[in-house]
Amino acid sequence: MDSTSPAITAFLAALPDDPRIARKQMFGQPAAFVNRQMFFGTFGDRVISRVGKARAAAVTASGAGTAFTPREGQTWDDYVMVDPTTDPATLRALAAEAMSWTLKLPRHAPNPTARRRKSTD
Repeated sequence: MDSTSPAITAFLAALPDDPRIARKQMFGQPAAFVNRQMFFGTFGDRVISRVGKARAAAVTASGAGTAFTPREGQTWDDYVMVDPTTDPATLRALAAEAMSWTLKLPRHAPNPTARRRKSTD
């Protein structure tokens, strides 16, 4: 995906300015992590946000977003996908909400397989 895509532009503009955030790639696209857990990012031409199951269901039911399904039959029910043309203030609020929600989750353990892959490259 082009770094000037609307999704990436919206993601970068909405991302909180917080030193606890690690910017990495997920699905080959920009994403933001706290406590080794992804909370905000891009997927295709959409922005994704981890807001918890109840909030994601409410956002989806309101029509403001859709369920995040990275693969057919594999819905991540605590994430929601939104259009990058959504009001920037709304996207910033969604990113802050996602970060707050994700900070309450336990720190994700490192992936030992990823470490092995890196050492053989």
